[in-house]
Amino acid sequence: MLRFSKRYIFLPIVLVLFIFLFFLVYKDIKDRTINEFNNEQLILAQTASQGITSFFADYQNDLKFLSQFKDIIEFNGESKTLMASFYKNHKDFIEAITRVDAKGVISYTYPKNDSVIGKDISYQKHIRQIIITHQPVISDVFKSAQGYLAIAMHVPVFNGKEYKGSLAMLISIDKLGKLYLGKIKIRGTGDVWLLSEDGVEIYCPIKEHTGKQFLQNVNHASSAIEILKKTKYQDHGTATCVHLQAKDTGKTRFIEKYVAFYRAQLGNTYWTIFISYPEEDIYLALTKLRNRLILIFSLLFIIISYYFYSLAKVRTVLKEEAKRKQTERTLQESEDRFKKLSNLTFEGILIHENGKALDANESFIRMVGYNREELIGKNVIELLVVSEYQDLVKANVAEKRAERIETVLRKKDGILFPVEIEAKNIKYKDESFRVAAIRDITIRKHAEEELFAAKERAEESDRLKSAFLANMSHEIRTPMNGILGFAELLREPDLTGEEQQRYISIIKKSGERMLNIINDIVDISKIESGLMEVFISEININEQIEFIYTFFKPEMENKGLHFSVRNELPNEKANIKTDREKTYAILVNLVKNAIKYTRKGLIEIGYRKTGDWLEFFVKDTGVGIPKNRQEAIFERFVQADIADKMALQGAGLGLSITKAYVELLGGKLWVESEEGKGSIFYFTLPYAAVIKEQVAREEDAIPGKEDNSLLNLKILIAEDDETSEMLIKIMVKAYCKEIIVARTGLDTVELCRRNPDLNLVLMDMQMPGQNGYETTRQIREFNPQVIIFAQTAFALSGDREKAIEAGCNDYISKPINEHELSVMIFKYFSPK
Repeated sequence: MLRFSKRYIFLPIVLVLFIFLFFLVYKDIKDRTINEFNNEQLILAQTASQGITSFFADYQNDLKFLSQFKDIIEFNGESKTLMASFYKNHKDFIEAITRVDAKGVISYTYPKNDSVIGKDISYQKHIRQIIITHQPVISDVFKSAQGYLAIAMHVPVFNGKEYKGSLAMLISIDKLGKLYLGKIKIRGTGDVWLLSEDGVEIYCPIKEHTGKQFLQNVNHASSAIEILKKTKYQDHGTATCVHLQAKDTGKTRFIEKYVAFYRAQLGNTYWTIFISYPEEDIYLALTKLRNRLILIFSLLFIIISYYFYSLAKVRTVLKEEAKRKQTERTLQESEDRFKKLSNLTFEGILIHENGKALDANESFIRMVGYNREELIGKNVIELLVVSEYQDLVKANVAEKRAERIETVLRKKDGILFPVEIEAKNIKYKDESFRVAAIRDITIRKHAEEELFAAKERAEESDRLKSAFLANMSHEIRTPMNGILGFAELLREPDLTGEEQQRYISIIKKSGERMLNIINDIVDISKIESGLMEVFISEININEQIEFIYTFFKPEMENKGLHFSVRNELPNEKANIKTDREKTYAILVNLVKNAIKYTRKGLIEIGYRKTGDWLEFFVKDTGVGIPKNRQEAIFERFVQADIADKMALQGAGLGLSITKAYVELLGGKLWVESEEGKGSIFYFTLPYAAVIKEQVAREEDAIPGKEDNSLLNLKILIAEDDETSEMLIKIMVKAYCKEIIVARTGLDTVELCRRNPDLNLVLMDMQMPGQNGYETTRQIREFNPQVIIFAQTAFALSGDREKAIEAGCNDYISKPINEHELSVMIFKYFSPK
């Protein structure tokens, strides 16, 4: 009786132990399921983020392209047609396209809405932002002037540097949400919403939440505040949050949800995608397992109770039977638990014996595309592993290695995909089996390939920069060597007049070469920044080509090259309107390039008329260009043969500048070449014949030096560089009765106050303390009559306009040309 009581007391202990084990297993499965749910949501959120980012990037590029049209900039009648065409091509994704002027007033919107045209929307946050920054903006959700909730993307419209307003498209938040977020669901009950950088709900399945603050919608719940703090510093992650107001029998209640978030970077701002799902979703996935565990536990408890109840009568008979049943149940429970756990993981799990498949989980079956019957009993190494990796896998199995290996598997449909395998041997009932965990690493491999490609691009960029810097160092030091070397030789006392003139000529040519290099660098900077301007005038193409022929013929004869010209049009029909200097620069660059790479044979230059175009060509019999380098030669700082370390003299900018010039003039540039046989460079320009006009030359209007004394000017030279001051003094002394010099901006203002009879101020725009722009403004406050010439070494596009705006009368760039300075002086002080 005593022994029975002890066994009976043991029953609650067993009960407590089973309950404890039940909750341990259940909690472990629940935690894994939550992690798997979160990973799924992060992948979905990342995909939606990439879609939204790509959507806005593509449309921003389209709007930028459209905003550069002259009709859009000037907003004439044709601009409305362009806007209508843009809308019709994209009406499935946008609600309207709108032109807003520089003050924030709607100039026009399509589809046309007379009630909003002329409406001032400058009070809107994103309108104020673009007016201030002149940068593209994406708004929060707002009620548009057309009356619906929308998101606006604005790009600035410029006329040169002048801000002319913005071009915008309106996107319905419903369409955007349905396109990228509407289909994201998990287990059918998840919710997706989108927050702006400021915490405004841009999209939410509860429509009344859209456009409101997230914290307002959840009554400023502490968990919501914490998740917003988290998103400020992390671009993705997971959390828990009280958010959704779920309607239940007419009432609302707040429920806790699991949240995965991912940030979408959008230019001036960012949005955060949230995917939430209630804890009940996890319970749905665990319900079947939980019920089975409860059933097994209940049956086990009943059996154990029955066992103790019958023990007094049939203890001896049932003892061994109870042990057997207990063992079987434990084994079955263990097997069931293993199968369920293995099926819940995303990894493929395969059990095999020397390659012969014994069992596999659902993830592995889905991964390879075979069903269970097609796998079990087959040699999976020969069936799935591609031939070149089979020896590696077999050796890993034979030697019972436990390290990770990477290989490639073939699916049932023949598709190959990379995997990572981690396996070990286990013993069961005195038999040895191998359990392998297989992970699909396709995404990781793609990321590694992209990273490697990015690394190669960065290394190529660094290599080109290094080559460019080395080349520029050579190109600058060479003429500097000529300038400094021959300047030193001029100090020799025994030089003849002829030697002095020859040295001076070399110094001048070296200076011109250095100025050409600097001009190339300035030109490429202008092109890169969009500041290069086009000046249209009438030119005669035949005269241009004849001049180039005459100029380069001696150089080619010295090199043993034959130089020829082939012009199609007679002189009277060879007059066109284009930019003279850029056309000349294009032809000179192409001829120089041909001379550089041609050692023998001929060079031919010419053109022919094809329809409304003139097609120019420069043909040579030089080294030619490999096929794989014919695109690269038009890139910045690249020469065709740089890969072979045979780059010739030059900064590597000529063809890049030439291509940019051709495109600025409305044409295109291309090359046809065969390595070892030569090259033909072609470019086109628009052709429209014009009647040649007689234009008076400026120099004809300039009196000779014998008339300079008639000017008798009082000139102030504001210049902090002593060498520049000395040069200007020499250039203007013939026109002066008195020259005054100032070194700083403040001294210049004071000398102008003390000398109200000054005729001319030569103003350096970059002086210590106070620059020339501010100095000119101060002088204009008390002396509006004095003539002021701006002189600067910057010489960039826009400097002239900036100087005129400050109050200067005219502008000249350094190095100052004496003839140009004389023209300017006689323009303002020509004797009557």
